[in-house]
Amino acid sequence: MSPVAATDPGDAAPPDARSLASRMVTAALAGSLVVALVAVLLGVPLVRGVAQSQSRDELVRAVDTLARTPRLSVQLLSKERTTVGPDDRRYGLLTAEGGGAGSALDYLTPADTAEVRRTGTLSTRHRVGGREYLVEARAVERGTLAGRGTVVVGVQPTSGVGAATGALLRRLGLALLLGLLAAGVVTLLSARRTTARVRDAADRAHRLAAGERGLPEPPPAAVREVDEMSRALTALDRALATSEARQREFLLSISHELRTPLTALRGYAEALRDGAVAPDQTTTVGETLTAETRRLDQFIADLLALARLEADDFRLQTVTVDPAELLTSTAAAWQATAASAGVVLRVELPDRPAPFPGDPVRVRQLLDGLVENAMRATPSGGEVQLRAVQDAAGTALSVVDSGPGLEPGDHERAFERGYLRDRYAAQRAVGTGLGLSIAQRLCERMGGSLTASAGDPTGTVMTVRFDAVRGPGTLGA
Repeated sequence: MSPVAATDPGDAAPPDARSLASRMVTAALAGSLVVALVAVLLGVPLVRGVAQSQSRDELVRAVDTLARTPRLSVQLLSKERTTVGPDDRRYGLLTAEGGGAGSALDYLTPADTAEVRRTGTLSTRHRVGGREYLVEARAVERGTLAGRGTVVVGVQPTSGVGAATGALLRRLGLALLLGLLAAGVVTLLSARRTTARVRDAADRAHRLAAGERGLPEPPPAAVREVDEMSRALTALDRALATSEARQREFLLSISHELRTPLTALRGYAEALRDGAVAPDQTTTVGETLTAETRRLDQFIADLLALARLEADDFRLQTVTVDPAELLTSTAAAWQATAASAGVVLRVELPDRPAPFPGDPVRVRQLLDGLVENAMRATPSGGEVQLRAVQDAAGTALSVVDSGPGLEPGDHERAFERGYLRDRYAAQRAVGTGLGLSIAQRLCERMGGSLTASAGDPTGTVMTVRFDAVRGPGTLGA
């Protein structure tokens, strides 16, 4: 299998593709900008309101102070008259008789005067000459020298509030700008660090695609998703190495298996051509050629079966399968072979074996492979049993032989291609090394499971398990 070039033009990024780092920085800046806009939209009214409230509170405190100290009010008005004080405020005194002094009285309307005389307090705002003013008025406390009905009035333009608000907003804008800049720098540094690991992962993927294996494992990443991607590539590297090693081993095994019968066929064919086979040996040579041809045909059939099982268009005809009928027909088909090998073939069935969903042709193919394997492992005089077992988990079909069995630890690897063949070729009769692998793959394609376990007292138990049919409408199409 030729590796895929890492620089395949079809895999190139589109011309308008943007890097992950630029996307991260853009997203961070966009998010920060949105936050800044929201902060401005919410902060401007809040800051303006707080500034106005603070300015009014200060004016109220000043007016309350003057209302409690009328002498101070008179002294202040004697100096201020019509000039604006250093804090941009104006004051005035409104007497009980309707007269008064101070420029602040110019900002009172008759309604304001009536309101403050009635309630003793006034808090409002007026627009005069295009400017807005805060107006506060308090009645002088009773018992003071000013007498009843005297009112202290204080006025302050809101322009000073606007100036204070502008200063606060400028500071807020500067803080937001610095925040945007800091967010951009931090995001850029983080993006470079993250994308460096992503680029490293992409480079490792390209190297794997180019056929390189055994790449060094990178250190753990700070970002969980990036670390998972790196670990997945490491696992893929190991899986590819294992798979390719098995493929090479499999191809070597195939070459060896094909070479052996072909060598025998060619040798006998050359002997026949050269007249080196005596007439009385023709039958023996023919039997040898037939056996080798059959062996070669079986090996090729196994390879084709594996190829079909891996194909996407592998089809199953799922119907209700009767375990009793299936095992009985399988045993009948193998009785002659068992008799010629001196092996007893028996069927064991429960009283009411539950049917299960499956393809009867494929299940029979699966059982035939398991029975053939059991026959090969069972010596003359031994026994092979076909069993159906019903439990809460479903229906199980077992093929049990009385052969020498497997060594501890070999049951879990019994379905690996060629494992048992290589393990026991020097000790007993073995097949092509593909039969059990085909059986397991076929069982998986039908939604079942195939396991191997030790027999009692010897031998091996191959168990196929399917879900039992519990009622109508449970089968697949």
